[in-house]
Amino acid sequence: MYPYRILSTLTLLSVLHFSSGASSKEIVVDDADTSILYNADGTLSSSWTTAIPSIEPEPIDATQVHAGTAHTGRGTAKASFEFTGVSISVYFVLPNITNLFLLPTFSIDGVIQPDRIKQAFLDGNGAQIVYNAPVFSNSDLSNGSHLLEITGSTGADFTNSSYFMLDYIKYTQLEPGSHSNRTLIIGISVAGCFVLVVVAIGIAFWARQRRLWGRGVYEQVTLENGAETSDLLAESRRDRPNWSHR
Repeated sequence: MYPYRILSTLTLLSVLHFSSGASSKEIVVDDADTSILYNADGTLSSSWTTAIPSIEPEPIDATQVHAGTAHTGRGTAKASFEFTGVSISVYFVLPNITNLFLLPTFSIDGVIQPDRIKQAFLDGNGAQIVYNAPVFSNSDLSNGSHLLEITGSTGADFTNSSYFMLDYIKYTQLEPGSHSNRTLIIGISVAGCFVLVVVAIGIAFWARQRRLWGRGVYEQVTLENGAETSDLLAESRRDRPNWSHR
């Protein structure tokens, strides 16, 4: 079984080497970054403001807001962000008054995604204001370019509308060349496993033959005249005197 243990160990090492071949980096984009596009018509039913709002009964602590800035969207205000990566998360400042307003929607490449705004409140353990609240996350994106859109809404009678504070966005991007590196590692791993299989079979065959030789069992050799004879060592063992009867 020893050769197979060698094969299993080396195969595991090659798989671990492949797994460590992919590298990524996490990028944080503050709400004030110009890569985020803010759209609104400037009316009360659709607007963006950059000043930290004054909220009662507990004011927002600007020192707990990322980089000290936040964009507050009202009504049908929309924020768009194009990125290249495999995952993305959105973080709000959440005052405990969101139940009075319509929640914004999140979409990736035009497809509406489930949010976790209510869960973020629960995670806040009853705090009046939840900072760094992860209100949206998607970690199952293909490696490529994507469009994130955060869109508010207004009720049919305009008596209710969205109100939300975007703090920052975080996304994960694969390092350049990591895909080609992984492809190369796959090829090397497959070739290495094939070589290991051949070596293991050879070692197993050699070990089996060695055991047979150790027992004095040999293949009979056919001579040119057609006669068969056993190995000379086997004959010498048969001809050896038996001293045990003396």
